[in-house]
Amino acid sequence: MPPLRRLPPDPWGKSAKASTRELVSLLVGDRRLSMALLAVCSIISGIAEAAFLAVLVSIALALVDHPKTGAQHSNLFHIHAATSTLVIVAALLVVFRTALLAPLAILPARIASRVQARLRSELFDSFTAASWGMQSREREGHMQETMTGQVAQATGAALQATSLVGSAFSFLVLLAASFVLNVEAAVIVIVSAVVLFRVLRPLNRAGVRRARALSDAQMNYASGIAQANRLAEETRVFGVAEAQRAQVGRQIDVSRNAFYRMQLIGRLAPNAYQSAISVMLVIGLAVLVSKGTGHVVSLGAVLLILYRAGSSGQAVQGAWQSLRQCIPFIERLQETRRRYEASRPPEGELPLTGIATLAFENVSFAYRPGRPVLSDISFEVAGGDTVGIIGPSGAGKSTLIQILLRLRLPDEGRYLVNGVPAEEFVSADWHERVAYVPQEPRLVHASVAENIRFFRDLDDEAVERAARLARIHDDIVGWPKGYKTRVGPRADAVSGGQQQRICLARALAGRPEVLVLDEPTSALDPQSEVLIQESLTGLREELTLFIIAHRMSTLDICRRVMVIQDGRLAAFDTIDLLKEQSAYYRSASALAAGATGAELL
Repeated sequence: MPPLRRLPPDPWGKSAKASTRELVSLLVGDRRLSMALLAVCSIISGIAEAAFLAVLVSIALALVDHPKTGAQHSNLFHIHAATSTLVIVAALLVVFRTALLAPLAILPARIASRVQARLRSELFDSFTAASWGMQSREREGHMQETMTGQVAQATGAALQATSLVGSAFSFLVLLAASFVLNVEAAVIVIVSAVVLFRVLRPLNRAGVRRARALSDAQMNYASGIAQANRLAEETRVFGVAEAQRAQVGRQIDVSRNAFYRMQLIGRLAPNAYQSAISVMLVIGLAVLVSKGTGHVVSLGAVLLILYRAGSSGQAVQGAWQSLRQCIPFIERLQETRRRYEASRPPEGELPLTGIATLAFENVSFAYRPGRPVLSDISFEVAGGDTVGIIGPSGAGKSTLIQILLRLRLPDEGRYLVNGVPAEEFVSADWHERVAYVPQEPRLVHASVAENIRFFRDLDDEAVERAARLARIHDDIVGWPKGYKTRVGPRADAVSGGQQQRICLARALAGRPEVLVLDEPTSALDPQSEVLIQESLTGLREELTLFIIAHRMSTLDICRRVMVIQDGRLAAFDTIDLLKEQSAYYRSASALAAGATGAELL
């Protein structure tokens, strides 16, 4: 991918003119050549249309004056020409204008499609490069709606920009032709157009407000749909589908009303413009006829040309209105990209050839100022160690793991790798050496092999080796399609425990040096749990393991255990010493002894 284009601090001017200019620049700034070609084709098409209308009027007058001979002296062109000759000229003009339809159709489609691809690419690149903190705060459905609905509206703006260019140049060419034929009539139309554009500005501003309301409504609706999809199982169990439909129904109504108001204004302005232009044209021509101004041929040609100019003016007004209504959607895209890029974590420059030690040095972290989740955490772990992490819910275990994985940066203190701040190492080197298995398995809609590879260039041998280590290989080869079996979220093909072991295989496939597991046996039956623990025990000499434990049985393979309480490191020692020195560990062990597989509080 090419490097991302940095955004200006504030690309939106306070005036409508500045905002629209910036909008067009952002949409088609990298397609200037195509826009210039579109403008040239529009000018040529406008000239051809004006000439065709003038010839048409000349033919009509010739047929009226000389119905049999068809000969006439054209005051419009000041040449002698037979009607048959004029018909041939008209036919050639029609063919020429028809040939121009191809570039006039291809160029806008090409510009809009490339704008759409660029917006999606830039937005997704910014999202994937953003910090985990930013990604985790996004509301359900917002990213999906931004990438689809909001980008679709922005793509519509690109189409409107091309329509504005084509219609504007056609309008100007037709007006220029009318000036040649009758100055007074052309002046009437120009003055009327300028006045109407000024008069309709309040509708333009109202359209922008309605579009902003629609953008907000669409984002809320997307969040509601994403939430309904995620909670589908609970909704059925609790029997609250009716209440959920009512909630989504209200969001649909809000979106419908906003869409209706925006569309109403979007259509009202150009229609009002066309009607007013037509009225002014009739009045102007009536005045000219009453004064006996001009030849009948020129007046007839002016009539047709100015009427077509009025249609082009209506198209200009409609494109302008639609373009202005797209501003809120572009603003949201730009604001979203800006948030993502501002949160991008710093990229280190030091190569990471191996991980010998990992250490926290007085690390503290808070999601909200004054409410620390971790406070003054310090420890050091050597390569090849196996460390358990336990503590009550809300103690800060997950946050500690996120810092350990470099998903978050400490607010205070330092996270050291080989004695060097972790953020100074190249991210790509870090990702090659560190892997993670979440408590909730997350599969993609793809084959088992592709889920284990997880977008990495790994051969079949590495995939199978990882599956064997995760004790899932025998299950996979027992399925009819083996490693080609398609799995994914809510897939019926695999159980929860099998999904968890596929995720463990995914983590092991890249031969990591550090492996972080968030309760790797929570969804396994006792037999599978034993197999996984045997596999992890065999890997202890090859890996540095961190295991968040919700079951005491998970700690059996750990050499040392951290006890996190109230965001502090209450204890960090061997299991034998913790039994003597840690009241929390003794309490948790007693609970586990009282009920097989008991989970920690």
